[in-house]
Amino acid sequence: MPEPDRGARPGESGAADEPACACVSDPFVSLPPELRPRTKRPAGGLRKTVCPACGLDYWTNRATDRCIACEAAGR
Repeated sequence: MPEPDRGARPGESGAADEPACACVSDPFVSLPPELRPRTKRPAGGLRKTVCPACGLDYWTNRATDRCIACEAAGR
């Protein structure tokens, strides 16, 4: 009896570290950069901003750019 074919079949590559197509590693590869989903920020949602009232450079997770001191003072 002949031995079964042990060669690589179409779509099966021998390299385990190399994906068959880009859609496996990046499903959004066909989208332009502005339409791709944003990656989660490493700082837990914090963003760096400058207070427009006093010029304080700080990190915040709030929607407003004003620092807490300027917000409390009503500036």
